[in-house]
Amino acid sequence: MSDVGTHLADLRASSSALLAGLSAERWSDADVRAPSVLPGWTRGHVLTHIARNADAVGRTFAGALRGEIVARYPDGPAGRSADIEAGAGRSAVELVADVRDSADRLDRLCGALTEASAWDRPADGDRPASGWIRGRWNEVEIHRADLGGSYGAADWPASFVGYLLPRLAGRVGNRTDRALRIEVARDGSTTTDLGGTVWTSGGREAVTVSGPDWALLTWLTGRPALAGDALNATPELAPWS
Repeated sequence: MSDVGTHLADLRASSSALLAGLSAERWSDADVRAPSVLPGWTRGHVLTHIARNADAVGRTFAGALRGEIVARYPDGPAGRSADIEAGAGRSAVELVADVRDSADRLDRLCGALTEASAWDRPADGDRPASGWIRGRWNEVEIHRADLGGSYGAADWPASFVGYLLPRLAGRVGNRTDRALRIEVARDGSTTTDLGGTVWTSGGREAVTVSGPDWALLTWLTGRPALAGDALNATPELAPWS
């Protein structure tokens, strides 16, 4: 299977699991108004963001099919935030339906891109259309954990942790002036091959951050609270992108 096919299969599996998980939660309207893991956001904000992100990626995919470069968020960060705020207060039924319907629309566009062999066409952000598959995967997995429901960071798929952790750990020096040593514990890790891996940045007197792979990823994505007590330290980092 090609890299695009593998990435798309990962995204589809996580999207299907998200939708099944939301159905199993059976959240009430009060539940979706409860705080999420993200400061200042309710579950309704997170669910709306997941849905609008699907539409945003779909927007640039639709542009690629036409041979055009189309911005995911044409109204910029302010417009993105306004859309999330506008949708956050809806009922649980409406919110979950929005996540499902937007994911379905995006999947149909993915199928059209595959059929047209258009994944290499330019898209938003100076990258080919295929480059946004992994970005959408990040959104689905990370924000599912942000909902603060029964799905947590320890439930992230090994393929997801194995993909994203090395990328963020290898670039951590760009996000702090402190010397760091990142150590993946074998016990409790999700992957089978990252245990014992070490990344270093900076010079002497490095601060060591150790724990299971999934817990290290929560810290590197700016969500150390999701790790509970699984990490020995969580030095502050600049935002990741």
